[in-house]
Amino acid sequence: MLGLQLSLALLSACCLFAAAFAHPQHGLKIHLSTADGLLNSSTTGRILVLFAPAGVDPLEDVDVATTPNYFYGQNVYDFDTGDTVTLTGGSRKRTSYGVWGYPNASLDDLPAGDYTVQAFLNQYEDVTRSDGSQVSLRFPCGDGQKSVAGPGSLVTLATNVTVSGDFQTIELTFEAVVPEDPLEGTEIGGCSQGNYPDTEILKRVKIRSEVLSKFWNRDMYVGANILLPFGYDANDTSKRYPVIYSQDHWTGGDPSFAGYYDADLIQQWASGIIPSTNGGEGRETPKLILVTLRHEAPYYDDSYAVNTANLGPYGDAINDELIPIIDKMFNTIAKPYARIQEGGSTGGWESAASVIFRPDLFGACFSSYPDSLDFHRHQDIPLYDAQNAYTRPNGSKIYSVRGDVDGVLTNLVTVEQENHWELTYGTSSRSGNQWDVWNAVFGAQGLNGYPLETWDKVSGEIYPEAVEYWKPMDLSNYITSHWDASTKNLGEILKNRIFISVGTWDDYFLNEGVAEFQKRVSEKGGPDWANVTYLEGQPHGGLYQNREIWNYLFFLESWITDHAPDGKTPLSENVTRPAARGNLWGDVIARGGRQAALARQAPPKLQSKPGWQGRSVVEGSVGRWDPGVQLEAQWIVQLAVVGRKRGYKEETRKSGVVKGRL
Repeated sequence: MLGLQLSLALLSACCLFAAAFAHPQHGLKIHLSTADGLLNSSTTGRILVLFAPAGVDPLEDVDVATTPNYFYGQNVYDFDTGDTVTLTGGSRKRTSYGVWGYPNASLDDLPAGDYTVQAFLNQYEDVTRSDGSQVSLRFPCGDGQKSVAGPGSLVTLATNVTVSGDFQTIELTFEAVVPEDPLEGTEIGGCSQGNYPDTEILKRVKIRSEVLSKFWNRDMYVGANILLPFGYDANDTSKRYPVIYSQDHWTGGDPSFAGYYDADLIQQWASGIIPSTNGGEGRETPKLILVTLRHEAPYYDDSYAVNTANLGPYGDAINDELIPIIDKMFNTIAKPYARIQEGGSTGGWESAASVIFRPDLFGACFSSYPDSLDFHRHQDIPLYDAQNAYTRPNGSKIYSVRGDVDGVLTNLVTVEQENHWELTYGTSSRSGNQWDVWNAVFGAQGLNGYPLETWDKVSGEIYPEAVEYWKPMDLSNYITSHWDASTKNLGEILKNRIFISVGTWDDYFLNEGVAEFQKRVSEKGGPDWANVTYLEGQPHGGLYQNREIWNYLFFLESWITDHAPDGKTPLSENVTRPAARGNLWGDVIARGGRQAALARQAPPKLQSKPGWQGRSVVEGSVGRWDPGVQLEAQWIVQLAVVGRKRGYKEETRKSGVVKGRL
């Protein structure tokens, strides 16, 4: 997950800023129009209006934890040149069609004062997926997945305004389109479809994924940055190398290995020598190929590297399309024992899931502070038992972020705050941020084509039926459900192949999900089935077991050597057989795709049953709907009277229709 940095100074600035504008105003309207020539056709998207303290760039600080800014968002449909969109008020109910803001939901609650205001329009693309779902999304453009001001967004000038606290209209005009980043915009996505240039030791690969392009009915790409070891000779195919696959957030063209390669380390890697710290000769760099995967996606800056009903078959795109091409282009050892998955946070979950779902492809994972491996603790939310994601039964708030403020460990940001902040950036899980992508990755599609949200983003009310759809992505549940030979025999196949490290004071409470994972797999396989390291008092961050980068790479190299066919503990072919493969695309889409969403639905029903003294009793049901749909039953009554008499034609007379609500 993305790191959040918070300092006491920023907290103080936020408080001072809020105090300076203490009187809420009412009647503020924002009119937004578009300059001629900016749009070639009408567009759908999300308008974002950012208010910063006067003289401050509204984009300078857009994080939930660190900014004193005010954000407001509203969906826009078929917006074209000559049209005007008005933002006014705001509601905690109609977030899909009205204004929603953070930290105040309504524009009416924006304090009076001096601001710099700027507006953006994230343009959506309308697509019809192969399963029939029709959705409007922002497809990233070599930028990861920016929540605001990504390439292709419309933008107004940053304008200084004084909010009076009375009835007032602010006029803004979209005057430009955010260009592609010259350093990033040549990469994959909906723009140039280019690739980064190669260097002698750093190569880039990008492919058009057939399976993703078929699912999305548009061109979709995945890529990789490949750092070759010193002495690598492409023509010497007899010399082959193990591969470390590093999972991380969007890296663009950065050669960084898990964020720990700076310029000096790259230079050492290129020279083949790690300088000695005591004046000795130094040591040769490890003989490994290091691969950082690039798979930005419509809902986030990466796809979580698995097949999902909302993002599509990214697992197959990476594992069955991209990796075989890497093996073909470079002198790799294309065997499971020589393929290691590693990563931290989001990458920690991805690396673990990659081995758990594909033990036939990868040898082991070394996963640091991973996102929730067991949803009994989704961060600090007891997801299977709780009724609300924001509040505990005693009324206290559930926190998402904790950290060190002047040496004191403090809870900093609540789950509610983060979700409300995300809702400003996009409805239907389209914010491009953390909680929304978990809905997209772990859950099924809703009937509306977007992720079936696990709780109400405004109130936090949890929908147990939606939670059930997350269980196949609960990695401890998946393993224990496929433990013995009657299923996939994962108890034997994955034993001693999962390595996890986490600090006991992880910033995002991720140690709790690790503990739940360890508890459940240990109940099946004993305490040593998975290797779990808890780092006492350590926060979020660092490499596996807080190792130094060179120590870590030699450690991984040693594991590979030990598990090679001629090693001390060779990885048996019995534990890398294809039958153990999971997360199969056909199963994923059948369980969570469009047809599954349709099958969940049912219309209301009425039936008549015999009642007392021959009279009829009518019973009804409301049918089946997606969880969270608010229902309002109506009754419709019409009295039909049949008249019969000898010598008369039988006649039916009907009353008018009377309607009411239950």
